[in-house]
Amino acid sequence: MSLKRVVSSLTFVSALAVPAVAAAQEPKKDCEPGSWFCGDTQAQPANKDNLDPLPTEKTDTTPAETKPSSPPPPVVVYQPPPPTVVVQAREAPAPYYYVPKKAQPKKEWGLNLHIGGAMLGKGRDDNAGLGMAGLGLRFRPIPQAAIEGNLDFAAGRDYNGYRRNETAFTVNGLIFLNPKNITQVYLLGGFGWSGAKATDDRAGYDAMEYSYGYFGIQTGIGLEFRLSRAIALNVDLRGLVRTRIDDDKRRNPEFVSGDGKSTNTSGAGLITGGLTFYW
Repeated sequence: MSLKRVVSSLTFVSALAVPAVAAAQEPKKDCEPGSWFCGDTQAQPANKDNLDPLPTEKTDTTPAETKPSSPPPPVVVYQPPPPTVVVQAREAPAPYYYVPKKAQPKKEWGLNLHIGGAMLGKGRDDNAGLGMAGLGLRFRPIPQAAIEGNLDFAAGRDYNGYRRNETAFTVNGLIFLNPKNITQVYLLGGFGWSGAKATDDRAGYDAMEYSYGYFGIQTGIGLEFRLSRAIALNVDLRGLVRTRIDDDKRRNPEFVSGDGKSTNTSGAGLITGGLTFYW
């Protein structure tokens, strides 16, 4: 075979091979790129009635276990450093002495009702004696002291044997020596005025009436026994001295002795007991 024939054969084969390669490289619907042989095949849809159902997956209805969430990280707060404190030495303050406040004393008012008698001696006819009754209003601003105004009425026979009626008003101050005790000792002193009417009825006829006015002072000592906070019993002994202050004192003196001496000054002892209501 000659060389010229071989070359012609190769050229013919190459011309046939190029379209085939191009046709093979063209992508078809059902062929993969680069396939040499492929058919124009189309898969027929399968009959749904002839297919077995696919197995269903069982769903787990158990709720998923929830894990507690981890706590958040701690919050770090950066504060400025504390201020520098400089301690300076100084003198200690003077000690303070606490003095408790004294309780204010309770003020009291009292109504005193009392009876008593006058000690005059036997008198000229050995029949002298006076009984008395009265009341008093007492103000006690502190437990240790009080002031009292009294109105008293007396009746009986006086030193001269005359029948007498007398009214007296006195003001007394009282000092209590032991006011915290149930039984309290007190001292009293004061002054007062009185007016009297005396009737000389010894002869039984031609009775003479005399009017007297007096000013006097008195002092004494007594005991008060507290039955309760509001009620107290009292008894006291007083001595008084008085003189006449009426206009007839010079012309008609009250006391005339057998030797002709006269005076208008007299004295007596008083003993009284009573009951005081406090509020």
